[in-house]
Amino acid sequence: MVDADAIRVTIGTYCERYTDDRDGWLALFADGATVEDPVGSDLHVGKDAIGAFWDMSHGLADRVTLTPSGYVTVVGNEAAFAMDARMEMGDSVSGMAIIDVMTFDDDARITGQRAFWSFDDLKPVEP
Repeated sequence: MVDADAIRVTIGTYCERYTDDRDGWLALFADGATVEDPVGSDLHVGKDAIGAFWDMSHGLADRVTLTPSGYVTVVGNEAAFAMDARMEMGDSVSGMAIIDVMTFDDDARITGQRAFWSFDDLKPVEP
């Protein structure tokens, strides 16, 4: 069984690398991992598809930053946590809260990620 602290490290690294380290971010995923972001959208299966998702999401803004905003709850090989997303587009900055639920393998690599958010939650924030 994976250690809860190792899962917390992976989650912190996931947020840190999402801004500008595509390869480092993808390395956090196990082969065959899935991403459903947001929940209800098409499932991205495998690192190639997850990398394409990263490319698409980063194409929507000049810069995207994820910041954990609370406690990470780990139960077995699963975790849930809140984070704030910040999107910079020229002089405009928007943000929203996101809840992620992830599953992990024994090496604390992500095997599944589901993100709960809606574009309705996207609001202007101070630059």
